[in-house]
Amino acid sequence: MSRPLESAGVPIEDPVTAPPEIIPGLLPTTGQLLIAGETDVGKSLVALEIASALLSSTPLWGALTLSPGVKKALYVLGEHHTSILQGLWAKTGLPAPPRSLWVVGPHEFPDHHLVTRGLPQILVSAQLREWAQGCQLVIYDPLASFCRGENIENDNAQMRLLLDTMTGIANDAGAACIVLTHAGKPRRGEDGQPAPREEYRVRGASAIEDAASAVFYMEKGMDGFYRLQRRKYKGTQEPKTYTLIRDPGTLRHTLVTNLHDAKRLDFLQRYAYLKSRMSPTDALRMTMEATGVPRSTADRWIE
Repeated sequence: MSRPLESAGVPIEDPVTAPPEIIPGLLPTTGQLLIAGETDVGKSLVALEIASALLSSTPLWGALTLSPGVKKALYVLGEHHTSILQGLWAKTGLPAPPRSLWVVGPHEFPDHHLVTRGLPQILVSAQLREWAQGCQLVIYDPLASFCRGENIENDNAQMRLLLDTMTGIANDAGAACIVLTHAGKPRRGEDGQPAPREEYRVRGASAIEDAASAVFYMEKGMDGFYRLQRRKYKGTQEPKTYTLIRDPGTLRHTLVTNLHDAKRLDFLQRYAYLKSRMSPTDALRMTMEATGVPRSTADRWIE
């Protein structure tokens, strides 16, 4: 079916309209948010927090106010059993209306590969399109588990096809799209020691990052804080880095806006978590060792 140009394009001199966003500076309404990080750094936690904040209309990380409108979300797991994610959700105690966040795992959906040996899998795509109907958010975890074939992760054409297919399924249903993916191994510097990549940290083909609308790297710093660092974003330019502190008990994150207050909060959360598992004396000693906080400061913060 043909479309007139006036319904598809705009004159170049027309006023500029920014791409729509569901979370300004972080999650575009169309396209996708790609979050890359090492195994167990907390990518799934962040994805669940985003889903919870959107579904419950609560501030993300206790600070970012979101627009309402998300009533249903779909989380598609490609590696782990659904019970793993359910257990993580239960531990965090994140809020969401009943039956608003749905999880599908590889045991319930064994043939979940959207691209196999360079070819799109139409039936798999059709099933996900059916499930995505009525959702305003679709999360895929992790990217590489939805493709199958020899050395496919390093094939630019196949990985571009995979990312476009995943995004199309979500966007065609009117849903925003989040894709979690693994980070590649660090390169070796001239001294033979691991050197972190500044760009193209996603494991596999460079086309993954080139094609994505938004790319954030997630990592844990030497100071114990977790950071989402923006690699690219086609939309509103918010702060390049979101610094987060993780409660060791609930695993939930809080956005850091003041470093001194964050260190105090980190200390108290660690201390409370350890004190529930051992004597207060041992908990205090271990917390001071882990954070480097002197005894006088620790006593003042506890009081």
